[in-house]
Amino acid sequence: MSKKSFQNRIAFGVWLNDFRSTPILDDTWPSVLIDQQIISDFQKTMDFLKKAGYTDIDLFGLLTNRDWPLDIESVLTIERKNQVDHLIHIIQSSDLQLIYGLGVYSWGFDTIIQNNPEVRGTNSSALCGSQGKSQELMEKVIDFIGRNFAVDGYHLEAADQGRCRCEKCIQEGDVDYYNRLNRQTAAYIRNRWPGKKLLVNTSGYLPWGDWMNEAERRSVLDLGKNIDIFIDGGNHGQFIHENDRAVFIDRLPCDYGTSGGFWIYPPQRFDRNRWFLPYILRSTTHLRNLYRDGSRSCELYLGPLINPSTEMNIFCLGRFLQDVDQNPLDIIEEGVEELYHIKDPAQRSNFVELFHNAESAFFNNWSPHRLTNIPEFYSDGIDSLFQWSKLHRDRAIPGELFLDSLTGQYPPFPVYLTVHLDKERRESYQRELMDLLPLVKSLLKVNGGNHHKIETIHLCIQNTIQDIEMVKNLQELNQ
Repeated sequence: MSKKSFQNRIAFGVWLNDFRSTPILDDTWPSVLIDQQIISDFQKTMDFLKKAGYTDIDLFGLLTNRDWPLDIESVLTIERKNQVDHLIHIIQSSDLQLIYGLGVYSWGFDTIIQNNPEVRGTNSSALCGSQGKSQELMEKVIDFIGRNFAVDGYHLEAADQGRCRCEKCIQEGDVDYYNRLNRQTAAYIRNRWPGKKLLVNTSGYLPWGDWMNEAERRSVLDLGKNIDIFIDGGNHGQFIHENDRAVFIDRLPCDYGTSGGFWIYPPQRFDRNRWFLPYILRSTTHLRNLYRDGSRSCELYLGPLINPSTEMNIFCLGRFLQDVDQNPLDIIEEGVEELYHIKDPAQRSNFVELFHNAESAFFNNWSPHRLTNIPEFYSDGIDSLFQWSKLHRDRAIPGELFLDSLTGQYPPFPVYLTVHLDKERRESYQRELMDLLPLVKSLLKVNGGNHHKIETIHLCIQNTIQDIEMVKNLQELNQ
């Protein structure tokens, strides 16, 4: 009997430094720094992804974040060209394909928009979608990337920074508008480089909490003729309602996928040993249902492997995607043997219990609905960044969990303990984490195995408990 596997098992960077083993405190988010640290982490991460069974790495930030220069090409110094070529070599030597993260009419054009009225509309971070010069500029960027780098595909993202709402552009609804920009861009790439894998991500397509109606779904069906994969990520809920999904996937000319149901958005400034949050059972349940409905692609978020819960999440989900009939607890046990070198079945069972109970401790207590009236300093900062449904904000269920403020503040603050846990939930989470400590200490006495990794688990849990204690002492959050 053939295994029930996802064909496109994509690891989503997101940004170049999101799986870095050390935080970056002195650079704005998202950092596109390339140094020896990220090159070393890159090699380890690509080797790990190959071992876990992923097929692709999807990555933004190899060349820029918000600011292509006016001429595009001067972004590329000789040093940067050599660095990016080296990273691509690492990816492809690990038998992975590189999907280049490409902002479509946005993510990279802020300076150009400021200086060029021929592409400027109403949004300072997004080109006007009705100007011919905007399409020419988009094609110039694609030509520049295609001439200089051996990428295997493109992640097209048109909606994450919003859109132009000038008199001409506003005649199209949001979904039609973004689909048109993605469709034009995909068609241009298909014409120039027919073999490239093309993926569209829906982040920002609609206000979070809204679902696509039938007319909007038909617009996506048309887009699907021009691409290979349509990712309905689910940052704060999918845009295709779960009840409509199987029929929609059957009609869609390309693959449909999500980002796995739940993930931690990789924090740039946060200490890598400041959380311990497995979500393996939660994500495998989502992915099994997704496969049942006909999905064969997904795009799962990465993070720093130095964090033991992140490492186990990435490993287990990669293995699960190769056969969704597997028991996730068995995969955790496989991960314990592979990553911790524990041969004793009884001790491996104790490790499985630890990861299982740590996951339960969080999800038993978190609120999937964002709490309100949190002082700005103690919040993740996304309320004002994203659009939210005016009628159905209660349906905006993450998706992505921000540990620290998205755009960053110093010192970093554990906002996930305030946005999704009130005083009572925090105290309950703290108690359940403290209950894990005797088990961790017993595992430290095991002969053989990777004691350093076990010590890191102990440190992560202790740091989380200390963060909860810190939040408990903040009067503004405990009135």
